[in-house]
Amino acid sequence: MRANRNLLTTLLLLAGAIAVVFAVACAGPSAETPPAPSTNTPVPATATPPPAAAAATATATTAPPANTPAPAAAAAVSATPAATERPAPSLTAAPAATATPAPAAGPPPVFTLAAGSIARYKVEEVLARTGFKIATGETDAVAGQVVFDADGGINAAGSRIAVQAATLRTDSDRRDGYVRNRTLQTDIYPEVVFIPRSIEWQDPPPGELPGALDFTISGDLTVKDQTRAVTWDATAEFNDDGSVTGFASVQFTFDDFGMDKPSVAIVLSVEDEILLELDFVGMMSPR
Repeated sequence: MRANRNLLTTLLLLAGAIAVVFAVACAGPSAETPPAPSTNTPVPATATPPPAAAAATATATTAPPANTPAPAAAAAVSATPAATERPAPSLTAAPAATATPAPAAGPPPVFTLAAGSIARYKVEEVLARTGFKIATGETDAVAGQVVFDADGGINAAGSRIAVQAATLRTDSDRRDGYVRNRTLQTDIYPEVVFIPRSIEWQDPPPGELPGALDFTISGDLTVKDQTRAVTWDATAEFNDDGSVTGFASVQFTFDDFGMDKPSVAIVLSVEDEILLELDFVGMMSPR
């Protein structure tokens, strides 16, 4: 009997609870509950979509906006500037590539005559007492230089060799007086001048130095008021220390320069040709 009463009591309590729930549901919302949103009000983005549109809504909410780069590409987009951020191409032409300049060339070689150089002339003559003789007049009053260019040629503008004609001496004072006063007229034309203009090496050029070289050197020789083109035959020894020794000679006639032949009592005759020689000593710089 007690079990039956307990079962009956439980059933009655359950029925009462169901009645209360049913009454609350039928009574509607209370005055304190806010009204349901109007059907014209857009559903917030957080509202749960209908089942039929669930997949589309899920796609729409998870996909990035059209103007926002996907996360996977965001790094690349941020790393690479937008096309509008790139500077416009420069209209100024880029400087042309230039080759590395060669080392600057040094000053051109210059040969300078030094003390010990001797200029001389030689003339064949026949004397009344001794017969055939070679009259030789010499002087060490000779100075000058020869300037070379980068190709081994001569820069005539800076080259000049001059002999002080009045200092030429032979073994006869009478001959020397005649040469100074009549032949060379040294009081008017004190110098015999040679301007070298070109050189032709018979052996390898000076780049093969040191050593002995044969060459010809051409230029303008001025005696008195006459200038003529002449060519000297020469040989020179070029040394490691830059010193140079050599010999050069050229031949011409009295008439070539409008000179009078020596004429004194003891001289019976004089040959037409004059041999002019130069024993030269000097330094080549830079060596």
